[in-house]
Amino acid sequence: TNDYPSRALNEEREGVTGFRVSVGTDGRVTSCEVTSSSGSPDLDDATCKNVSRRARFIPATDGEGQPTTGSYTGRIRWQIPKE
Repeated sequence: TNDYPSRALNEEREGVTGFRVSVGTDGRVTSCEVTSSSGSPDLDDATCKNVSRRARFIPATDGEGQPTTGSYTGRIRWQIPKE
């Protein structure tokens, strides 16, 4: 629940947010965009915030084996944990 936006948690809002991130040559996220909304802007914002802060990737490589930029697409399910 630490990642759950407090207002969404208090209002018991859940949903699924689709996202796409751009990945730099160092494997870190350089940008994030929501591709399908959960219906709650705070859950969508938290998706990009958390993915950008935590996600790390093995960089893509070009034809010569050198690191290059890439992208990743995923979905986050926001579900309030049962106590």
